[in-house]
Amino acid sequence: MHNRTTAIILCVITSVICSTGDAVAQPKQKSDSGYYISGPRKVIKTKRIKPDVFITAFTQDGVIITDNTGSPWFNATLFAHGSILTDSTGKELKEVVIFEACDKDGDLNWSVLHYPDGNRGPGTFELVQGTGKWAGIKGTGRIIGRHAERADGFIMPDYNIQWEIDPVNAPNSDQIPGKENYKYSDQCLSFHGPHVFLLSKELSNGISLEFSTQSGVLMSMLGPDTRSPRNNATCFDRGNTVKLDGKTLGDIMLLEDTDHDGDVVWLLHIWWYNKGPGSYKFIDGIGKWEGINGLGVTRGMYKNRTDDHFMLKSELVWNLPADK
Repeated sequence: MHNRTTAIILCVITSVICSTGDAVAQPKQKSDSGYYISGPRKVIKTKRIKPDVFITAFTQDGVIITDNTGSPWFNATLFAHGSILTDSTGKELKEVVIFEACDKDGDLNWSVLHYPDGNRGPGTFELVQGTGKWAGIKGTGRIIGRHAERADGFIMPDYNIQWEIDPVNAPNSDQIPGKENYKYSDQCLSFHGPHVFLLSKELSNGISLEFSTQSGVLMSMLGPDTRSPRNNATCFDRGNTVKLDGKTLGDIMLLEDTDHDGDVVWLLHIWWYNKGPGSYKFIDGIGKWEGINGLGVTRGMYKNRTDDHFMLKSELVWNLPADK
């Protein structure tokens, strides 16, 4: 059991192995196109954040269809979870989704699907992380149309993606890449409640996935009047905890932070435990945070607690489109 656990962990968390005098091979980009079939959204909850603006958290299940045997989405099932922003008429304004694809071997890869203009514009993918043969994956993609319209509430979007396997795409650095290129920064404190587990599944390779939500409050450690998307804000996070033979390896989470004005930011949070700090990446926002982009890292626990709550420190940097 110990040898199998060690082997899979080494696949899950990639590291860069360099030898003196050896050139580092450049990753080779590959591509794929196909379509996926996903069921109707299963609503977790809906909340009003402004008088005429609502956010709905949801999950979806599906399968991905492609003839490309080398694709990370070949023979893959799909689990998606995210947020959709609507107005009082039901018009879709934005959508942010975490895609989790599981191939026939139980190797996983995650991507972010983003509709910045709701159903009025194309969706874009960013492939961000993987396990097994997909460890170190990174790439991009687009929704390019509908394969077919259906009468049963299921959808069949066509996609294309490009990716590469890059061992440098390893998480858990304690540095923020290009920190000097961002105008704004904050040091934040998050006070989270326990994970509320909603779904779980076991894979034959020993990996298990536990989907949960987590709520809390956020504040700046720089002062109560700091202008930050994570100051005087509430958070509603959800995602999968990845385990191997019962041992927790990490979390892949979508964070949804709402400030006191009802303006929202979404972040991708990846944290492989016992491998260093977790990472943050801003996906998008609304209101004063529209078009936000930036990065962050965890900075340890503010206070250890004896209950099942958490007080976590983080550092974040960001830019806004108005500053360009």
